[in-house]
Amino acid sequence: MREIEVPEVGPGEVRVSVGAASINFGDTARTRGGVATVQIPPPFTLGMDVCGVVEAAGEGAEHWVGKRVVAMTKMSFGGMAEHAICVGTGVFDAPAELDDAEATAFLLPFHTSYLGLHKRAKLQSGETVLVIGAASGVGTAAVQLAAAAGANVIAVAGGAEKGDYCRGLGATASIDYTCEDLFDRVMELTDGRGAEVVFDLVGGPQTETTWTCVAREGRYLPVGFNGEAEGGLSGKPLRKVSLGNFAVLGVLLAYSPGMPAMRKFGMNPFPPETGAEVHAALSALVTAGSIRPAIGRRVTMADVAQTLEDHEQRLTHGRSVVEIAGS
Repeated sequence: MREIEVPEVGPGEVRVSVGAASINFGDTARTRGGVATVQIPPPFTLGMDVCGVVEAAGEGAEHWVGKRVVAMTKMSFGGMAEHAICVGTGVFDAPAELDDAEATAFLLPFHTSYLGLHKRAKLQSGETVLVIGAASGVGTAAVQLAAAAGANVIAVAGGAEKGDYCRGLGATASIDYTCEDLFDRVMELTDGRGAEVVFDLVGGPQTETTWTCVAREGRYLPVGFNGEAEGGLSGKPLRKVSLGNFAVLGVLLAYSPGMPAMRKFGMNPFPPETGAEVHAALSALVTAGSIRPAIGRRVTMADVAQTLEDHEQRLTHGRSVVEIAGS
């Protein structure tokens, strides 16, 4: 930990006095110099999402001053600090029902899951959802949202303990990938039909096996790439998508009024209006008691390095959150 200058706020930005920040697999990729959606050279401060109170704002974002918010940090960096800069289009009211740790564990996991399941896959009640990496922060959010929508949820996780954990969150069945055959178990659980929606947070060598578990005319959501050294940029043989008669639907959590410089590279995020719609829908579910962030660990700044190691070794479950106050 180092003392650095308090960051200056720019137009359309806010500076948050941080109460808590989440730990993401993307943070691990950055510490290792691996592939991440946004990369900058070191030195940098980790932290992609935060909860706290807005203490300053630039032109166009003044209405946020004094409000308790959840927010995505600028360029996905800087959250694990006392003060963080966030872009106004990624700032939302923190749900009053959640404390700071729960609120920061709410933003990225539930927004990402809602975009995937509802905006992209158009999930219907009674469908089967297969969640790969179900015990993770985003995975636990996907399990809860799918269950709240009336879906049958099959959670894929490593070990009996994590399977039990996911069933406690609403999964109707679990598969232990360390000792069970994924295809055989999915076929057994779906009477040979497969899952209408597959929410995949892992990718990697298992992807093509996962594709065999998609129902005819089902939807495959490549949400995360934690099992891939190249961050999902290595590519997969699309011929097998054609053979399976299913759709692949991209999912990117970013709310931007326009990114012309990045559009040429294939980035085409949802606009800020979508973020507001998603947040309103999720806040209603929180108020109704239908969903709640699953926190596996609350740690201090001194514990971040070890927690990142444990994430990398798949020793954690739910969301790990850094409580900044007192660190």
